[in-house]
Amino acid sequence: MKLLPSIFLVLATASCANIPELEGSETAALRKAPYPKLIALDPALGAPTDPVSEAEEVEEDLSTRGEALAKKAEALQNAEIN
Repeated sequence: MKLLPSIFLVLATASCANIPELEGSETAALRKAPYPKLIALDPALGAPTDPVSEAEEVEEDLSTRGEALAKKAEALQNAEIN
């Protein structure tokens, strides 16, 4: 219950923030610019991928990288230090 007054104080202080107005901040060139052309999302994203095959590819890649790191770690552990 001791936390409640501090939360109220923070919220009350935050509500007094001076936020600048956005009206009139855009330039004349920006106001006259044409609206961007909207495109359909499906063609832009491409064909959907099969999550099972994608997961298999990721798992294979991670296994290969893990094996390579294990070989490097073993080589470092077996290296002679002068």
